[in-house]
Amino acid sequence: LPLKRDSTSLTSPSHGQVASPQQLQTSEPDCYSSGVRTEESTAISNRAASYHGIQVIGQYKNLYIFCQAGENLLVIDQHAAHERLLYEKFRRQYSENKVASQSLLFPETVELSAFQIQLIENNSKELQRLGFSLQEFGGNSYVISAIPALAGQCSASEIFYDTLDSFGREDSQRTAGKLENILATMACKAAVRSGDALSLEEIHALLDAMAKEDLFSHCPHGRPVLKSFSDKELKKWFYRT
Repeated sequence: LPLKRDSTSLTSPSHGQVASPQQLQTSEPDCYSSGVRTEESTAISNRAASYHGIQVIGQYKNLYIFCQAGENLLVIDQHAAHERLLYEKFRRQYSENKVASQSLLFPETVELSAFQIQLIENNSKELQRLGFSLQEFGGNSYVISAIPALAGQCSASEIFYDTLDSFGREDSQRTAGKLENILATMACKAAVRSGDALSLEEIHALLDAMAKEDLFSHCPHGRPVLKSFSDKELKKWFYRT
């Protein structure tokens, strides 16, 4: 099964050594730098070829995934992890000029200001390269007929307005930096959110993709993807020797 809000990316593999899911359900910056890596993410990356050593314990508050990796307890932020995966896919597709578009079954009409229309005219090629398809509809109206496929579960008008807003920000002077922010925002909007219940298969798909891409450090906005707690730390909490 694909992860929710990403119908084009993750498929669930078949893996062994996975514990029965215990659903622990209760009620709930700067852009990413690829060189950032924490101690726990470095340790986990040694298993990046496969995550057979990671046992899924369950999901907490429909946001955190609890796992066991060897003697360590892992807590993974599902939104941050999925956001990072989507960001890398967006960035790869964009660099190869192959951002896939998804045509809307029901195209959306948006009303724009004169400034927003100017932004469209100034950035029409970039918008098309990002996977958007727009047509003038008379006056200040435009019709959105396609959006980036990786963001296919998002509101077309919301992700379009956010993208257009990023083009218009005066503090994003460098084109490269501006596009990085746009791709990060698109990934954030398209990723699974807090409150999204994931099936065991969807958790497998997320972990497998993380391991395959070796993405166990930070999301595009700098937040950590996971936290690892050693057996020694856990024993210390409970005054065990």
